[in-house]
Amino acid sequence: MTDPGDMVAPVSLRVSDADRNGTMRRLHNAVALGLIDIDEFEQRSSQVSYARTRDELDGLVGDLPGPGAIVTSAADRVELRGWAGSLKRHGEWTVPTRLALVRRLGSIELDLTRARFAGPVVVIELDMRGGSVDIRLPDGASASIDDVQVYVGSARDRRKDAPGEGRPHVILTGRVVCGSVTIRGPRRSLIRGRLDGPHRGRPRG
Repeated sequence: MTDPGDMVAPVSLRVSDADRNGTMRRLHNAVALGLIDIDEFEQRSSQVSYARTRDELDGLVGDLPGPGAIVTSAADRVELRGWAGSLKRHGEWTVPTRLALVRRLGSIELDLTRARFAGPVVVIELDMRGGSVDIRLPDGASASIDDVQVYVGSARDRRKDAPGEGRPHVILTGRVVCGSVTIRGPRRSLIRGRLDGPHRGRPRG
C-alpha cells in the first residue's frame, strides 16, 4: 500500500512562446466570432505573455472551443502575400474578420474609411520584414496595437482622441522586423467634403 506521504503532486508543465502564440490565436478567433467581447479579450490577452505554466494558459481559454472546434468559411480569413513592391486597398471593399499580411521588402496601404466589414471586430495578422503598414480607419473605429512585436521599427496610432472601444474594432497582432506600423484617421479632404455636404461652393442668398 502506498503511503500518502510518498505521493508526488503533479507538476504543471512550463510553456513556450509557441504555446503562448497558440493561445493568442484562440483569443483572436473568439473575439472575431463574438464569443468574448473586447474588454474580455484585452484582459485575457494581457495575461498571456506573463503565463509560465500550462495551467495558467488553460485558465485563459478554458471556457472557449478548442483550436479545431470552430469551423469558419474561407471568406472569414484572407491572406495577402508579396515580395517587394507595394500593395494598396482602398474604396469600397469587404474586410474579412481575419486578414493576414505577409510581406517582404515592401509597403502596404489599407484604406478602410469606405470599406464594408464582415464583422464588428477585425484581426489583422502581420508578418512583415523590411516594410511598412499604413492603415486608415473610419471615424468611430478603434484599434489595438499592443500585440504587435516590433524589432527595429515602430508601431503608432497617430489619431487624436481615438476611441477606446469603437466599431469596428481592429486588433493588430504579429511581428514586424525593420519596419513600421501606422494607424491614421480619414484624410482631411474627405472629412471636409462630408462637413461641407452637397452645397459646398454654392452662393449664399
